[in-house]
Amino acid sequence: MNELKNELRARCLSEGADSLSEREKLILLLGYSERGDVFEAADRVAAAYGSFRSAADSDPDFLKKECRISDASAALLMLFPQLSRRCAVTSCGNIRLDSADAAKRFFSAQLRSVRGETLIAAVTDERFRIISAERMGTGTSSAVAISNRRIADLALRCNAAYVFIAHNHTAGAPFASQNDKSATLKLGTALIALDVLLVDHIITGADGSALSMRESSRAEFFPAVDGYRFTRR
Repeated sequence: MNELKNELRARCLSEGADSLSEREKLILLLGYSERGDVFEAADRVAAAYGSFRSAADSDPDFLKKECRISDASAALLMLFPQLSRRCAVTSCGNIRLDSADAAKRFFSAQLRSVRGETLIAAVTDERFRIISAERMGTGTSSAVAISNRRIADLALRCNAAYVFIAHNHTAGAPFASQNDKSATLKLGTALIALDVLLVDHIITGADGSALSMRESSRAEFFPAVDGYRFTRR
């Protein structure tokens, strides 16, 4: 086992993680946390999820119960997407969400490979520079609720000028449901009372595509915002 782990580690360092298969990535990672048979543990996780990325975005309780891996392994797997997203946010001081295209790119990266429907809110200053972005909630495979209170708290805590929200569709293409439209309108109205503007609601699809509700709805559900660019239809 040590020989294989050393070989995989050396290959990862010299050629990059993409040089490893999904199973090899799991073997290398679980080799640091599993006390039992690492190969069997890696095979159970691979059979359940198919890829390292999907396993890392999974429910840790499912990983422990169904894949029979240790608490340490479940925690280690969970750290990867969380740290990746946190690094993307904390290093994005120069990222400006000043267009629908920029917002779609940013939120598509944040929501990539998330298993259930997840809502993220990002707040920016007057120049659309991101101050903070946080996950606001995770729902079922087909629905997630919008918490106006939590989003307003984030905006006030960061002294933000603008708010963006985004959620993912885990199956199919992105589209705005009637519930999405109603919830967006309610949130925008609530934020205006706090002197904060809701700029856009991005919806990402399972195929990697993304929709800007402001762009697609001719800004019907949003207040006027100077400087935010989108394609007029």
